[in-house]
Amino acid sequence: MTALPVPEQWTLCKLTDREVAEEIEKLIDFVDGDTGRSVHLPMEFVRHYTTRHDGPLPTVVAIATLPIVLADGGILGEERGLNEERGISFVIPPEVMALVPKGEVTDEAVAREMKYLTDTWLCDVATDYAGKCIIIAAALTIIQRSLLDSRPTFFVTAGRRGSGKTTVLTMLIKAVTGIWPAAAAWSSNEEERRKALLSYFLSGVSYILWDNIPRGTQISCPHIERSCTSAFYVDRRLGVSEAIRTAAGAIHLFTGNAIGAKGDMASRSLAVQLAADRPDPENRDFKHDDPIGWTDAHRAEILRALYTILRGNPTLKRKRNAAMRTRFKMWWRLVGSAVEHAAVKAGGAPVDFQALFLAQDEEDEDDNALVEALVTLRTWTAERLKAVEEADEIAQSTEEEKKAGMAGKQRWADGKFSAADLAPTINNTAMYPNPIRDAYRVFQPKIEPSDRVSSKGIGIRLKTRVGEPVKGDGETLILRREKAASQGKAPYIFWVEAKADAAPTG
Repeated sequence: MTALPVPEQWTLCKLTDREVAEEIEKLIDFVDGDTGRSVHLPMEFVRHYTTRHDGPLPTVVAIATLPIVLADGGILGEERGLNEERGISFVIPPEVMALVPKGEVTDEAVAREMKYLTDTWLCDVATDYAGKCIIIAAALTIIQRSLLDSRPTFFVTAGRRGSGKTTVLTMLIKAVTGIWPAAAAWSSNEEERRKALLSYFLSGVSYILWDNIPRGTQISCPHIERSCTSAFYVDRRLGVSEAIRTAAGAIHLFTGNAIGAKGDMASRSLAVQLAADRPDPENRDFKHDDPIGWTDAHRAEILRALYTILRGNPTLKRKRNAAMRTRFKMWWRLVGSAVEHAAVKAGGAPVDFQALFLAQDEEDEDDNALVEALVTLRTWTAERLKAVEEADEIAQSTEEEKKAGMAGKQRWADGKFSAADLAPTINNTAMYPNPIRDAYRVFQPKIEPSDRVSSKGIGIRLKTRVGEPVKGDGETLILRREKAASQGKAPYIFWVEAKADAAPTG
């Protein structure tokens, strides 16, 4: 197959007032009433025209250099130019359009092309079959991004430098876009990331490659998380009181050693783990001496295989309102289900993206830390009950005190505690080790060794994680709270609820 030409590089740019006037004058002849001669538009008219909200001018939200497969199997982009209904400007070379299979795509064709991608294109990528499927899914996500109302992020990570992380993403981006990737610098400053994101989205980029993130970084960013679960991104333009609304279709790609997602990012991410079995993994044997160059030379075959998998997806024949899996419903209909189907037809290991998302949640450091904290609190209440029983603290002198003692004992038996119960142990800085103080750091991470915390502060911190289910060892743990039985400004009572995980079926 003939190599594809180097594609044109397109970006969205804001026109000046004079450039807007030229565009308007291509369609409207502004004539002087006295002389009948064509004249330039007054700038006041141009500025008014561009700020109207009734849609006099079409809006462009994305540029597509590749065809897009619709949810019913149709092809979008066969007509070059702006699709005003969707706001996508199509500039697709005819050589690329010719790669999309026409008519019915057979399972045999899907299996053949999936094997080509995993066994030939990605033969030198040191990951398992699921990892290769995630790489293919990332490529398809970039192709389909303009149709997705929400989309996952993708991580490529390894335990050692030289394992091929950047090479993998370069192969992916070269195959899809035809050009070398442009890496974005990862900033530890949240405000800097916010400003960078708006800039990237406004330019209409197809991906954002966060490259060479420091070793061990666990990524959680509210701005990236927000952009992944919305079709549009709204933020304030730097230096002015103006809110900007732009498409959020760029796909986030992360690479670094031993990095991962945490918090809300974990459930929005898919990760490829590259293996290294020697200290110099870059010097291992390769089937393709130059995987990136090979990708560039065989881009047409790779794109044809990707579109065969997209168009051969039986999920496209299901009803529009059919139930979809994973939190990314449209993504799974167009991309996730296509890769899962192709993996089965190619005879590879079954791939379940829903399970892969859940696996990321299980590896989330925040969740694991919360699990350990809740287990510690549950153990502590059991120890308190044992101490109460051994001391026989319910032997009070009056019936009223005895009832109060019985009630306190029952509370410990139910595993319930108040913030005031925790405060003396948390503030016992002389106690070492102090598992309760260590557990409390999950709720107040920046507590210093000498800091003392009030009961009210403890209650406020615990409240932030109430009702958040996390998976432990064979069970789901949830921190609960309720108002104490006494009247007035009674404190809240907390406890750890444990639910056994359902046994697997089938």
